[in-house]
Amino acid sequence: MRRPSEFFSRLKNYLRSGISDVSTDYQLLAVQPEDLPGWHAASVAAQQHQSFAPLIKDAREGRPRLDFVVAAQAVKATGLNCPLVLEVGCGSAYYSEVLPLLAGPIRYAGIDYSASMTSLAHSTYPAISLLTADACSLPLAGDSCDVVMSGTSLMHIANYGKAIAETVRVAREWCIFHTVPVMARRSTTLLRKHAYGQPVVEIIFNQGELEAEFGAHRLEIRSIFESLAYDVSHVVGEKTWTLTYLCRKE
Repeated sequence: MRRPSEFFSRLKNYLRSGISDVSTDYQLLAVQPEDLPGWHAASVAAQQHQSFAPLIKDAREGRPRLDFVVAAQAVKATGLNCPLVLEVGCGSAYYSEVLPLLAGPIRYAGIDYSASMTSLAHSTYPAISLLTADACSLPLAGDSCDVVMSGTSLMHIANYGKAIAETVRVAREWCIFHTVPVMARRSTTLLRKHAYGQPVVEIIFNQGELEAEFGAHRLEIRSIFESLAYDVSHVVGEKTWTLTYLCRKE
């Protein structure tokens, strides 16, 4: 039987492992900013990788965090056998390990616009395919990947409409937009914040506006999964949460 002290230690670590624990200094933005440099910093790549290490260990030991479970559910819901999954915004590519654990066999490739991220990913998972490229201009042919998964990255792309269009172009059939922060009433809102101490853009989407954007790109929403809790109501003035969308190209 697990000792109480061990239980509360794990609970404390779990509560700290949400997507809000690294985020500080939120500010509302009135206009779309130029790219902020935070995700390019080597220190950010290293800190993010370190913060996910215990979560990956937990997944290996049968205790996956909710966002890992949800991503796997979305991939499995495509019904594809060993699909080629391209993760856009792959970070250090930990989903190359997590998805096969939870969803079964896949072929994984990762793209991130931060060379620091892809360099760390390559050193951690040297056998996988990786590219350093912009989500708004993917260097891949149309219909070239069975599944394109925006891995908790759409929220950090100011030109998110273009990123959605590129996701649709490259996907053969399925698109996954993973752990997207949404709200019910306020219009889609751009923020500036510090992630791991560096400035980045963040977007909180109006849920209806986001789903209309998917429709404008000829995506049919097939499933919506509730993901990690993420409430920035102190910034935007209403409750927020995150969803994962599984969409199929019409």
